[in-house]
Order: sequence, then structure tokens, then C-alpha cells
Amino acid sequence: MTTVEAEVTFLAPEQGGRQLGPLLDNQRYRPHLRVPPDPSMLGVEFVAGPEGQSPFGVPVLATIRFVYEPDVSYAALRSGCRFEILEGARMVGYGTVVQRGET
Repeated sequence: MTTVEAEVTFLAPEQGGRQLGPLLDNQRYRPHLRVPPDPSMLGVEFVAGPEGQSPFGVPVLATIRFVYEPDVSYAALRSGCRFEILEGARMVGYGTVVQRGET
């Protein structure tokens, strides 16, 4: 299964973000990613990251797994790509792909 290492930043509540920072280290945070200007929503799962809740406004490194591969193309998520993190229609963060690999 393909994964990417990414630097991600979460928005504070007053910026439209979550009330609490997500836990990225327990394989339960499953938002969608969007690579503008493409409106496609790409289902992902965060599988590794810092322990505890992610801080707001501070970039952190995380490992993200592609949930629906090979049925969905994740080709847009390549090294250097900037993306948005969405929960439903709401953007809660953003990031940049640092490296792409296989698990």
C-alpha cells in the first residue's frame, strides 16, 4: 500500500479548524485530501505522527496511507505537492508531500 510522508499544519478553531487537534499516531484519523484546483476528495488514513494531539498552526511530520488504492488514483499526491485536509466540506488543515513510498 502506498504512503506519503508529509508536513501538515492544522488550523485553529478561530480559523475554521477543529476544536481539538487530531491524533495522528493511532490510525483512526481518516480525513480527505484535496489537491487544488482539482475538486476530487481523496480518502486517506494518518498512520504515524507525533504523539498526542496535533498543535494548531505548527507544521508536523506525518505518514499518510491511501485508503482506496488502487480503485482511486492518488497520482496527484507526489513529492512537493501542496494539499488541503478536509473533514466533510470544511478545510481543517493543509500540507506538503515530502516523500512518497510503499509500505
